[in-house]
Amino acid sequence: MRSLATITAVAAVLGVSAGPAAASTVAARAPGIPGAPYISSWASGYAAVPLPGGGPAFTHIQDTYTLPPVNCGSTPNASAQFRTGLDGLHNNTIERVGVSATCAGGAFTGAVAWYQMIPADPHPVLMFGPKPGDVLHASVTVGPPGAYTLSLVDLTSGQSFTVTRSCTTCQDSSAQVTAGPEGPGKYGVPPGVLGWPPADFGAVHFQHIAVTDSAGVSGGLVNPHWNTDTLIQPSIPHPYTVAGPLPSPYTAFTDTWHT
Repeated sequence: MRSLATITAVAAVLGVSAGPAAASTVAARAPGIPGAPYISSWASGYAAVPLPGGGPAFTHIQDTYTLPPVNCGSTPNASAQFRTGLDGLHNNTIERVGVSATCAGGAFTGAVAWYQMIPADPHPVLMFGPKPGDVLHASVTVGPPGAYTLSLVDLTSGQSFTVTRSCTTCQDSSAQVTAGPEGPGKYGVPPGVLGWPPADFGAVHFQHIAVTDSAGVSGGLVNPHWNTDTLIQPSIPHPYTVAGPLPSPYTAFTDTWHT
């Protein structure tokens, strides 16, 4: 059994938020993307959302990415997260999986895989230690009656975890793929306070992104059956992360670290 000290250390590395995916305000419609940009202090990426006037909820999101190395020389105290999940815009629930890669004192302290059903606390997967360069496949699926299957597979090492959790209040009103620093919450910083900057991960390429709604329609992040919101992390204070273009067929984009 892991000691309390070990679990506490893992939680400190994890730095997972217990708050919404983006504390945001609508600006203007993003050029070329049928949705709105949202400003977030800790997330950049894209989210499929229902069309104006309402539409089907989302039942599935998946993607694949190579866990990038982090440059702890340029970001000695920082944490980068790579996340896949449902909900988080316009509500206070999130069902997601992810990986956190952390630098402390200029040294890489490791990568931790986790899953989370906000508002519940995040759950680090203590026996699953992905390494930079590993190819990861993440997925979140909900089926009746509110049973969520959260999964992360390391296609390089063969490690994986899959858990099933229930939620009767989750709305499934968005499907997101994001990257960025740790957010506010129990294992991060107090709500409303900006925490560590994102660790310098250079770039992460999300690909094989697939979204499914409750009407059975499947597609990329952009689809005639739903809108797509762009999550934007402001450049103040530096550093920050930026989601790159989302070209057709809308199943891949690159998120990059900037100063």
